[in-house]
Amino acid sequence: MFMRGFLLVYAITAILCENFAINTHYFGAASALYIGIDHFKLACYSYECCTVGTGRVHWIRNDVSKLDSLLTDKLFGQHIATKILSRQLASYLLESKPEKPFVIHVTGKTGTGKNHISNLIAQARYSNEVESKYILKVIGSHKYGSMTSDAAQKRLKQVVSDHVSKCKHSLIIIDEAEKLPDGALNSISPFLDKNVAIDGIDYRNSIFIFLSNTAGNTIRDYVTKQLEHGRRREDISVLEMETLIQDELYRSGELKHSSMISRYQIDAFIPMLPLEKRHVQLCAEELLKRRRNKCGCSNEDCIASKAAEVAKEVDYTGRFSRSGCKKILTKANLICPLDKRTEL
Repeated sequence: MFMRGFLLVYAITAILCENFAINTHYFGAASALYIGIDHFKLACYSYECCTVGTGRVHWIRNDVSKLDSLLTDKLFGQHIATKILSRQLASYLLESKPEKPFVIHVTGKTGTGKNHISNLIAQARYSNEVESKYILKVIGSHKYGSMTSDAAQKRLKQVVSDHVSKCKHSLIIIDEAEKLPDGALNSISPFLDKNVAIDGIDYRNSIFIFLSNTAGNTIRDYVTKQLEHGRRREDISVLEMETLIQDELYRSGELKHSSMISRYQIDAFIPMLPLEKRHVQLCAEELLKRRRNKCGCSNEDCIASKAAEVAKEVDYTGRFSRSGCKKILTKANLICPLDKRTEL
């Protein structure tokens, strides 16, 4: 009898854990029926739950030390992004009761690391990293591109609210934001303010990331001009790039005449700077370290040499890579194939 009851509670808890945000008060009543079994924790040993902390049953870590390490070891040529994330995002993650969601807009050319940043944040926030069920990714060109503005607004608002209702510690990624119908993003603007809850849903612990290519050419041209005038890349400041990006987005991008800018809902505008050959080589080194045996390398000098070969295979326009680090994997397969039988 005891075992049947135990299994029943475990099964019910697992189902609820899988489909709804965890409510400890709800489960507390059920636990009393079965000799005080802490079935909530029991289920969360095996099923991802919306629980914050560092224990085994906590799936949302908000690990600031891990974030710093990832930014240092895996993000190259993006000093502004690193500065913003290591300070502003880290401070937000450490805040137990934030006033509003953390909202960032990331823009730049293909291959500069926009999606990479989203992945690094996911790795620092969730135990399941990029596989966490509390991550929602919306792609502007998928389903939304052919919709009317009204239909896109309605759908986006519903999808986001449904997701956050399951876990208030969500990560919402809007990729290819520039391909959404005009005005679509305005539908979720109310979620980004200092509201305790909207229709019973609390958004203040969620992170919103908007990714786009909108200001990519403007960023590239500005950085090119600064370098030609003798400035160091690393001397380009957060403030000057923020002003440049805001003007571009508000004038012609996905935030054209958007209330998100006028209401100061976006906490940071992150420019993804174009990558030079030295940055591409660093990307290649990071990849090749994970397959050093296939490269026949036993030391860092060998890895660096192989990475330099990979970087030479990438197309460049002037000093910048045309595809950033996006083609590193395919180019690395020429130098260090996973299967030696395929080596050219």
